[in-house]
Amino acid sequence: IFQKYSYLFHHPLNFTMSNWPVFKDFDKSPADLLGDDFDAKYSLKVKSSGPYGTTLTSTTTFKENKDCKGCCNCTLVPKLSVKYAHSSGFTVEKFEVTDTAKASVETSLVGVAPNLKMEFKGNDSDKADLSFKYVAPVATVTGEVDIYGFKAAKASVCSGHGDITVGANADIKMDKMAVQSTNFGLGLGYKMPNIFVGARADSNLSKYTARWSYDGFKGVNVAGDVTHDSETNASVVGSYKCNPDTNLKLKVATCNGGVVYGSVKQSFPNKFSVTGSAEVPASFNSIKFGLNATLG
Repeated sequence: IFQKYSYLFHHPLNFTMSNWPVFKDFDKSPADLLGDDFDAKYSLKVKSSGPYGTTLTSTTTFKENKDCKGCCNCTLVPKLSVKYAHSSGFTVEKFEVTDTAKASVETSLVGVAPNLKMEFKGNDSDKADLSFKYVAPVATVTGEVDIYGFKAAKASVCSGHGDITVGANADIKMDKMAVQSTNFGLGLGYKMPNIFVGARADSNLSKYTARWSYDGFKGVNVAGDVTHDSETNASVVGSYKCNPDTNLKLKVATCNGGVVYGSVKQSFPNKFSVTGSAEVPASFNSIKFGLNATLG
């Protein structure tokens, strides 16, 4: 028996061995298709290699000053972040400084125990969250605690069998270490060739979301969702890769009286891409545009 299962002791499992994602990402494929490339803002992101194996990312966003009545009603909002990975397993996932000198940091550590990844996210004012992710063949388990004010804690588990994924999570609100409220959620997903169907029940089973995606057409992906809370909303998106460098997306949503979103993403040499987007409400009273460029 020892020889049969000795690999469990001599070969620590790594994160790629689990068949199960983190619970919040089990329906990631339709969620990303529905949400990505529709940012109604103007920004430029530049990624480059820095000293000592670091990666530098600078993001500049054009922000409109609605209170400014002069000819210059826009300001540039810069943000700089650094990523650094050490051979010991410690990684600075992001050290970020904004234009107001507000600093935030995200770090991770692996190697403390097999299959375990520790993470920390915080800033210099009001946030300090310590979390973990444990990955095994049978399940992926996560946990998070607010160590700044001990006002919140989270936990989740995701597992399944074959093409079926199941999971659950709990968000706990605390006051002086006493539990004030707990929100539970459940999820179920089913993956078939070219098709994914998933459903969530959040907020103590009072909010329901169903998502689906299909990628069986050449160059075309489609997805949709239906959410029921105090009201019911639905959205459908289609993505068409008309050539290796150009991707078109169109989304229709019933929220806010009906909104149509469109985007075009064009890739260029040297890892340069530009995404243009538009958000058109059914009333046509406030059309929003976006243009986001990324280099690196």
